[in-house]
Amino acid sequence: MTNSAASEFKSEERTPKGGRSLEEFLLKGLYYEFIAIPCNFKYTMPLGIYNGVKPIFTVYREAGLYKILRGSVRELFLLAPHDPIVFYESLVHKLESRIEWGDDDCPKVSEFLGCWFKCYPTLILENRDYDIYECSKFTHVAGVPPPYSRVMGCLVELLVIYTKVKAGVIREGYLDYAKWLRWCIEKASRGDFKYVSTADFILQDLERVTWES
Repeated sequence: MTNSAASEFKSEERTPKGGRSLEEFLLKGLYYEFIAIPCNFKYTMPLGIYNGVKPIFTVYREAGLYKILRGSVRELFLLAPHDPIVFYESLVHKLESRIEWGDDDCPKVSEFLGCWFKCYPTLILENRDYDIYECSKFTHVAGVPPPYSRVMGCLVELLVIYTKVKAGVIREGYLDYAKWLRWCIEKASRGDFKYVSTADFILQDLERVTWES
């Protein structure tokens, strides 16, 4: 393993550190949440990928990743973090300072942060408000996916709503759902201040954006 990107592996190869096929980790027909980290830019953003016939993802025009991917990005690293709070750190762009960057301007893979994947984004659909990409040559790079935790599920779902609302996608019932998710985070974390205070901030901002719309 190099300091940054792992070498390209064939899907049938098995190594202790990575190169495993997508099918070993991700079931078909489900959404999976990652933190997208493009090479050549010290930028991160939570990103949902739908693993259908092929893994695809949507990037809204308001997102910082939109212009980055429209540029010259060839490799996209995807982090599945052990701690769900890392998703929030990415959203508010605190995570960039925690990542070490290689001479090739790709992130240095650290299993301390979580499980790493890599793909090559290919634009397959342009819309006025968003682009859809295929995550080509999706490969496991290093690390083991974290076990499921209830606080992970609730916080990630709250962040999904938050990012959609910030991008101008507001649906009836979002605020009520967000309030329930805040309750879920408090219960699942047994009132842990780190998670509850993050949920409170997100909910307050959601209420502000919803009332202003």
